[in-house]
Amino acid sequence: MDFDALVQWITNYPYIGVALVFVLCGLGLPLPEELVLIAGGYVCAKVPDKAQLWVMMCWCAGGILTGDLIPYTLGRVFGVRLLRLRPLRLVVTKQRLAKFDRWFRRRGDMVIIVARFVPGIRVVAFFTAGAMKLSWLRFLLLDGAGIVVIVPLLTLLGRHSAGVIDDLIDKMQRLERGILWSAVGATLLLLAWFWMARRQRRRRRALAVPGETFIEPRVQPKSEVAEPLVGPEPPITGALPPPDTPAS
Repeated sequence: MDFDALVQWITNYPYIGVALVFVLCGLGLPLPEELVLIAGGYVCAKVPDKAQLWVMMCWCAGGILTGDLIPYTLGRVFGVRLLRLRPLRLVVTKQRLAKFDRWFRRRGDMVIIVARFVPGIRVVAFFTAGAMKLSWLRFLLLDGAGIVVIVPLLTLLGRHSAGVIDDLIDKMQRLERGILWSAVGATLLLLAWFWMARRQRRRRRALAVPGETFIEPRVQPKSEVAEPLVGPEPPITGALPPPDTPAS
């Protein structure tokens, strides 16, 4: 999902839409939560009659916390047995789970706070916290501390950077159009080159094969035609044997 589609989704469903996106991120949707927060602030700046900033912050915080509780609850209730499911192994691998287990044993609660600000490791970190039976209250306090910091920061950034974001979107659209037309032009040139090369090969083949010529047969004059030599018949030597006479 690109930024334009995300903004359009949040504009159509200002509060419930952004909360639903955060819940899907908790289930493993490969979409940075930071981008969603900036998009939420941007929507508040563009359509203030449909989305108010403080309400958007509350919905974002609630959606993020709900999305974070999903992997934590799965890890706490089912543990590593849940990794037998193939879809979950695509998100939480045994290698990453073992690495986070070592981090938890060394760093403890700091892993939850760091994971809140680092995209791509939240699901694994929160699943590991649940599998290691981190208390509910402790998890909510650690995760909530990160949410209280990041939600107002990025939504305000999206709201006050609406003009800059519009310029970036316009530049990106022009860049995309330029890349598209360049690709179309390069494709046409390549096709034309192949067509010319094929045509030249056909010409060279036509010149290399000699054409068939018709040779008219030559008719000799009568004077040049040799007459057959006819000589006297050779004499017959010896007498023919008498015919057989019938017996009497």
